[in-house]
Amino acid sequence: MTPPRRPRGARRVPRAVAGVLLLVLVGLLLGVPPVAGAAPRDAPPVEVVLDTLAPRVVTADGPGELVVTGRVANRSAVSARDVGVRLERGAPLSGTRAALGALDGDGSTAAVRTPVTEVVPVLEPGQVAPFTVRVPLIGPGTGSLALAAAGVHPLLVDVDGALGTGGPARLGAVRLLLPVVGVPGGDPLAAPPVGRATGVSVLYPLADRPRRVPVVPGSPVVLADDDLAASFAPGGRLAGLVDALGRAAPAGSAAGRSVCLAVDADLLETAEAMAGGYRVSTPDGGTTAGTGATAAARWLDSARAAARGRCVTALPYAGTDLVATARGNLTDLTTAAVATSTRRVAEILGVTPVPDTVWPAGGLLDERSLADLTGGGTRALLLDPGVLDDGLPPGALARLPGPPADAPVAVGIDPVTAAALAPREARADRSASPAGTPAPLAAQDAVGALTLRALEETPDDEPAPVSVVAPPPDWAADGAEAAALLTAVEDLARLGLARPVDLGTLLAPIGPGSALPATALATPSSGVDGLEESVVDRAREVRERQRELLAATERDGVGAPSPSDFVEPLTDGVLRSLSATRRDDPPAQEAAVTAVERQTEELRSLVRVVQPSGSYSLGTNDAPLLLTVENRLPVAVRVEVVLEPTNGLRTGPLPAITVPAFGSRQVQVEVEVTRAGQFAVDAQARTPGGEPLGPTARLLLRSTAYGTITVWLTASAAVVLVILASVRIARRVRAARRDRRSRRSHHRRGPSTPTDPTDPEDAPTRELQTR
Repeated sequence: MTPPRRPRGARRVPRAVAGVLLLVLVGLLLGVPPVAGAAPRDAPPVEVVLDTLAPRVVTADGPGELVVTGRVANRSAVSARDVGVRLERGAPLSGTRAALGALDGDGSTAAVRTPVTEVVPVLEPGQVAPFTVRVPLIGPGTGSLALAAAGVHPLLVDVDGALGTGGPARLGAVRLLLPVVGVPGGDPLAAPPVGRATGVSVLYPLADRPRRVPVVPGSPVVLADDDLAASFAPGGRLAGLVDALGRAAPAGSAAGRSVCLAVDADLLETAEAMAGGYRVSTPDGGTTAGTGATAAARWLDSARAAARGRCVTALPYAGTDLVATARGNLTDLTTAAVATSTRRVAEILGVTPVPDTVWPAGGLLDERSLADLTGGGTRALLLDPGVLDDGLPPGALARLPGPPADAPVAVGIDPVTAAALAPREARADRSASPAGTPAPLAAQDAVGALTLRALEETPDDEPAPVSVVAPPPDWAADGAEAAALLTAVEDLARLGLARPVDLGTLLAPIGPGSALPATALATPSSGVDGLEESVVDRAREVRERQRELLAATERDGVGAPSPSDFVEPLTDGVLRSLSATRRDDPPAQEAAVTAVERQTEELRSLVRVVQPSGSYSLGTNDAPLLLTVENRLPVAVRVEVVLEPTNGLRTGPLPAITVPAFGSRQVQVEVEVTRAGQFAVDAQARTPGGEPLGPTARLLLRSTAYGTITVWLTASAAVVLVILASVRIARRVRAARRDRRSRRSHHRRGPSTPTDPTDPEDAPTRELQTR
């Protein structure tokens, strides 16, 4: 007899229970009980936050000790014992590869270790304890950092202790670079010969992710959120970036001569729109009044003042992904992203941006986007050396392939400073970096990377080096950290280790005949990934519908908006939907392109055939229909009215009509009815190219007229009646003739026997006599 089968999953229960018990046992052995919703496995149990580092650059005439202050926070569920802090210093870095490894936390910091400074005997869960570490910079033994020469050292602020019932271990750490341009008390570092110092060119970004929600042109501005209100306000990110320029890089200073503002026109336009009043989307689909009008106006005035007399370059509008537009065959959008941003930055800031220069998102480009940009007139491109065949070109400049008169110049962005400014994830050894965050010391690694470039020696037979420092467009650093980077440029220039050169000055002497080393895009261009293909396809469809609408519009009188004035905001919306800020966020990409599709459909719905309030009664077979076409757009629109084919109704072709802006026009449609009764007809307004505009209007027709078929039937019946009447008359004539012949015959023969009344031969005669 077969034993009954166990229910599915019954055998797995003991294993699951055993697994849970094993986890609990391990947790008890480690002194960490299981907690619901615990932190991710890679998150350090103790968070270390640095507040200050002094000095940030060690100099010969500076202080003789390093002072580090910060805080230790217990994020675990158990107590931490014997919490202490110590510093570790690595050997000086040499070369790009070693510097990039140190920034990633791969380099060793065990060259020098200082004694542990106790923070707190016991740190309870959720508790925060401050600390201060003072360490001599020079001196023998293990009590100092033992600096002996100029260089850039990896530095680790290490927090040790015991967690729960576990043994001593690293609880958390912060890694950063410590630049040394002179040993305290020693001789200043000798400056390189005149003209051989490292050139420093800082691209200073004023940009943010797109926040405007697509609306019908002329409607109030709507933002997806009100975060810009805080960013524009004093203490905010964007306000701090502008303020840092005035404090650390005023006009005429060395730092000021190195800076070129990289500005996004979309941000400037958004600030301008906010200053005039705006709305903010709410989760329930409505809007509420924004709160940042005053802050936006103040920030825009500060940005104009900061840009006056400075080098300025325009970023692609709203951070458009130029790789995506090229791969989607949207060459006109590639051109619009560059030309629109350049023109509007000039109009709003009152400056002339560096001409024909493009910094694509992330410095990434492929062959198709390069061809589109070159065809559009671009002559200089700021690129990540990783997309170039030979990496960073000497002197940061190289010539890309192309005709001698049109070959663009590649400006290589310094990969070390770029990595030092980008955000980095925490490592498995529980060490983290403040770079790429709004935390204090976020620019310390960039200061170290810039110092490393200034200390490198370049052979005399190579061009003088140039370090193009390019923070990400959405640089998270606050005003203090931005000022720290600019101050480092000023200090290096004062020591003769750096020569400031802004982007415009760097490119000014370069012409078609300038001798530059040749370079090319790497093949294949690995890592150059754009937006989702489906998103680009949908954006292309929206763009085609916009073109069709533009072709049907015209200016409605003098002083009225032109079709380009009307369609430009629509183009801006498509560019925002293709922003590279959403490269790693597919749901955000989908939401952005859906909003643009919705905007286009709403615009098309504003030109429509008005739905009649009642039905049409047709008394004849060729009675006309009177329809009204309404246009609620600010431009005139050429429209064709189309009636869908319907049994019993025929219409002739209708000419296109022009409906004025915010107006209407009546159209008389000639129709021919071929049947009586009631039926429905659909009417729609379309562009001359056949693109549907507004919704379909349903027309109800009630016909009491005889149609063509009825007329033919009536005529045919009349013909039949005439034929039947003619036949009957012919029969009567023949009968009368026979009767006359019979009478003449009777008179000749005389009287005869009376005829039989029932004789059939006499029936016609009797009938005639009776009548």
